[in-house]
Amino acid sequence: MTAIKVGEIAPSDFKSKNAKAFYHMVPGARSVMPDGLEIVFQGGVFSTADPEIIAELEKVADRPTSMIYTKRETVATVQATVKTAAADAVQ
Repeated sequence: MTAIKVGEIAPSDFKSKNAKAFYHMVPGARSVMPDGLEIVFQGGVFSTADPEIIAELEKVADRPTSMIYTKRETVATVQATVKTAAADAVQ
């Protein structure tokens, strides 16, 4: 039986050499895992070595409608594109 983790917040792990970083377009964004565990992208970054969390985040990362990415450069590129599109829309 799977434990429900509603109300728990996953800690970021920047020390483990097995940790994988995920980046969000919105600094401080929160994402909820299927088991209720909450992920907080502090400063737009969440890092973990937990294979279950990595697997779940990889399912949604780098998708066309996702705001979660596996590379920091992608966030910067998307933000620049959004800024340009917004400026073009105002003209």
